[in-house]
Amino acid sequence: MSDRPSRLRLRWQDADRLITATLSQSPVDGLTHNFYKYPARFSPDFARAAIDSFSEPGDLVADPFVGGGTTLVEARARGRTAIGTDISTLATFVSKTKTQMLTGSDIEYMACWFEKLPDRINLRRSATSTIWTDMGYDRNLDCSSTWPIRKSIELSLASVKRIRDHKRQNFARCVILRTAQWALDGRRTFPTAQQFRDRISSNTLSMLDAAANYTRTVRRADHDAPTTGRKKTICLNSKAEGLADYIRRTNRGSPRLVVTSPPYPGVHIVYHRWQVRGGRETPAPFWIANQLDGAGEAYYLMSARRPDLRQYSEGIHNAFSNLSSVIDRNCTIIQLVAFSNPRNHLPLYLDIMRNAGLKEYVLSDHIDSKDGRIWRDIPGRKWHANKKGKLASSKEVLLIHKVR
Repeated sequence: MSDRPSRLRLRWQDADRLITATLSQSPVDGLTHNFYKYPARFSPDFARAAIDSFSEPGDLVADPFVGGGTTLVEARARGRTAIGTDISTLATFVSKTKTQMLTGSDIEYMACWFEKLPDRINLRRSATSTIWTDMGYDRNLDCSSTWPIRKSIELSLASVKRIRDHKRQNFARCVILRTAQWALDGRRTFPTAQQFRDRISSNTLSMLDAAANYTRTVRRADHDAPTTGRKKTICLNSKAEGLADYIRRTNRGSPRLVVTSPPYPGVHIVYHRWQVRGGRETPAPFWIANQLDGAGEAYYLMSARRPDLRQYSEGIHNAFSNLSSVIDRNCTIIQLVAFSNPRNHLPLYLDIMRNAGLKEYVLSDHIDSKDGRIWRDIPGRKWHANKKGKLASSKEVLLIHKVR
């Protein structure tokens, strides 16, 4: 049985802002957040409210399940040092690209490069087979309706190899990734090659503007924040417990705040594939990002669909017990979590947190709910099929913890 949660002492204005941001149904927008639609990403407004309420400029903000990098982007934009980990190579690629700083010469170079790209996406050109296609990373893209998009991707990626600078190459891949996601993911009918070329041009312009705005925002924030003289954005490809190992090994100091959304127990989310032609899965995003796929669904969900959830519980416990060993009592852990069976899974999850050395807090003075926690409807999550109606996992809960 979990301990009764304590009331969190928080200024009324901070509490109201956090509650409003948690309940917000606004679409994800701003800075570099739209570089890629990573599944189960949370609102930048939520991350921003948590960062402003529970940390100060110059503090270390962490995310052990970094996903699409929302916490890292917002932490850097608010003048904090940001560190995150994810077991998915795709997640770390996206997060690193979203948080990289582009100079004026970078932006000018990429604008010129992408201006020439549509002419290179000519389906009459031959596309040489690569190790990625040999390994099946273009799986389920071989039908007559998808081959124009597949070949457009192949030609685009062949041109990326001409870019020598690693940072610029990652940006180019991310533009192609975003465009290919629009063209393929969740579709039964597909755009033409010309529509793909038009879309890649419009995505380039919007993403270059976003990258420039992000760079300006971070530089302004860093100018006003204390400096440590160290790299201020770290994103590691590792299990969640690798975050604590890195902090101990590098002596970076204790995180002041953790903002995260771990895999949801018992909830099926396709983090590592796109779904095309009625649910067929393709690992194409890894091919475009130049990253190796890890394994099947259980690798990314910590076997969350197993009925007894034992392996999931072990993975979550390892993550948070390691994390609790490198944070202090001043650190706050903020999570958004959904459950396929909230009545059974929420107490189990809270017991895992308690066994990891963490104490739950609630905003019971500020909200009207039976358990003192904030529950929100999840907007626009594609794994909640309309034909199934509103599922238990259609709601997330805000969980707040500190070290005991």
